[in-house]
Amino acid sequence: MKATRNLWLSIIFVAALVTGSVAALLVGIHPSLGLDLEGGVSVILAAPQGTPKSVMERALENIRQRVDAFGVGEPLLYLSGNNIEVQIPGLARGTIQPRAKDQYCLVGKDQQDFRQCFPSQAEAQKALDAIAVNPVVNSVCLTGDVWGDTAPCYPTTKDAKAAIDAISVVPVAQASTAPPSPSGSFCLNGTGLPQAPCSFATKKDANAALAAVGTDVSRQYCLQNADGSTLSSDQGTACFQAQDQATAALSGISAQHATQQFCAISSNGANQGCYLTRDAATARLQETGQERLLQVIGTTARLQERQVLQTLSPGSAEYKATPVTCGTQAQRETSACSFQALKDQTVVFLGQGPTDSATKYKLGPAKITGDMIKKATAVYNTGSQTQAATGWEIDFSLTSQGAKVFGEVTSELVNQSPPLNQLAIIVDNRIISSPVVQGAITGGNGVITGQFSQQRAQDLATQLNAGALPVNLKKQQVQTVSPTLGQESLHQGIIAGVVGLILLALYLLFYYRMLGIVAWFGMSIWAVLAIGLVAVAGRTLGYSLTLAGVAGLVISLGITADSYIVFFERLKDEVRHGKTPRAAVQPAFKRAYKTIVAADIVTALAALILYITAISSVRGFALTLGVATLLDLFVVYFFKRPVVFLIARSERLVNLHGFGLTSGVAAEPEPGELVPAGGAAK
Repeated sequence: MKATRNLWLSIIFVAALVTGSVAALLVGIHPSLGLDLEGGVSVILAAPQGTPKSVMERALENIRQRVDAFGVGEPLLYLSGNNIEVQIPGLARGTIQPRAKDQYCLVGKDQQDFRQCFPSQAEAQKALDAIAVNPVVNSVCLTGDVWGDTAPCYPTTKDAKAAIDAISVVPVAQASTAPPSPSGSFCLNGTGLPQAPCSFATKKDANAALAAVGTDVSRQYCLQNADGSTLSSDQGTACFQAQDQATAALSGISAQHATQQFCAISSNGANQGCYLTRDAATARLQETGQERLLQVIGTTARLQERQVLQTLSPGSAEYKATPVTCGTQAQRETSACSFQALKDQTVVFLGQGPTDSATKYKLGPAKITGDMIKKATAVYNTGSQTQAATGWEIDFSLTSQGAKVFGEVTSELVNQSPPLNQLAIIVDNRIISSPVVQGAITGGNGVITGQFSQQRAQDLATQLNAGALPVNLKKQQVQTVSPTLGQESLHQGIIAGVVGLILLALYLLFYYRMLGIVAWFGMSIWAVLAIGLVAVAGRTLGYSLTLAGVAGLVISLGITADSYIVFFERLKDEVRHGKTPRAAVQPAFKRAYKTIVAADIVTALAALILYITAISSVRGFALTLGVATLLDLFVVYFFKRPVVFLIARSERLVNLHGFGLTSGVAAEPEPGELVPAGGAAK
């Protein structure tokens, strides 16, 4: 009697778990989906060749902390040589709202939406007729032997001409960045190179080299409206390398009648734009969540504070002759422009902001660095009776060492005359503010101001808390997986699982008759608990289910079916050899469970090894395979065992025609085998 009660308690326990899992799914605790199922973004960040592995590992950890600060579920980050790949699922938490609107819109080939709509067809056709193919300067690069392979490029010919005009021929002694051992007597000053070219023996040679400096203009052909603005669609800006390509694209545009649009509404209710197709609106919704995160994870955010030695305003005599340190993108990617290389040098950086972006600041060596900051918080300063409101700013506290250095630096600067009493705050070689030190700050706390927007202040605080990247990273590839593609993958994965479950159920019913129904219930319980575990893991551990994880669950169906087959076959063997079902069930389960445990442990160990050694989505496959295999042991012991034990104790069920314990395909006796009393092979 006690044994029967324990069997029922085991079944009730499993039923309670299943009920809890179903209830959790009904109230909205669903599995968190990965990049390939929910959509998202994959970013590859590249470091300069030769970057040490230890530096790359530190950069990876800092990026991980930045991503975690956004609450992104189960981001995948891994290191491969000098590349860091970041896979971020989701980020689109708003809704798509269809709205009725009668309008005529410009639509290109393959339903390209140029987002130009008009109340009438006549207005749309007028706008279409005004569109023309115009050449647009893409970039203007300087040419000449002076530059070698690092020629600077500019967005307009005006900028390129201004750069050439800023170059002058001077004696070596007057060059601002002359090399330690010049090979000539004259230099080209103001080239923007880390070291001015000083290989000219005579002034005539230097003037000849300057005269040889020219420009190489790169153009593309764009579709432009009457006001000169360039058309853009959901596929990008309408610009082409060849004129005939642009002409063909223009001929494919027509004014089409539309009666509905789809608007992307963010999670806070803001309208991110309305589009002619739902896919375009969904992509925009996802893009808005990614833009900020992409900027934060790839920004170096190297903070430093330097004393201001001199300020140079546009128009001054010294302004043109003083190049900006590492002023071009090509220069910033070299080791000579790294933080460590410039830390103890005098540098020239540009200001930042609407009123200060053209001012050049000559700065001394770095006094304070970002690693001295212990905590940074973005706050809004509403002002007080003695202080005007400054808007968004960043409050920070320093480490004990940082507080000591900060106190010494501010004490030194407070008695200096302008501009030497200014302390420039620099992030990634751009000055965000240069406040005047009005008193020694010895408490270890400070404020960074700089006309920040709320988003910029919060992003900078996140970057300072996570730590600056120890190396400059370049976005090598950004690949977006659309939510539509993810939903299709999930749909196909669910179909594969359902089809596999149905085929298994039909096979078990054919082979084991009514006994196969026990396997049906067992596999259904296994499936509900497996989904429940994935959902709980997503909420508590940040795990995201990927398409590979779905494949692991589908394959685990076969392992679960094997467990039932092993037990049923052991039980039938005992019955064939003359035992009653009641007497056969105990030794059959004992022998079968040993086999099931051994097989499942081997599979789980293989999954564990695969999880440890593999990367990317293969780990998701290994994880779900391993967990589902261990879950099979639980269901076998706490559900299948008590159910079959209770069935075997019921003479009426055991002898029921077609039940499958003493009849069915699997129970056909071999020649010479005994048939138990009370049952016959049929």
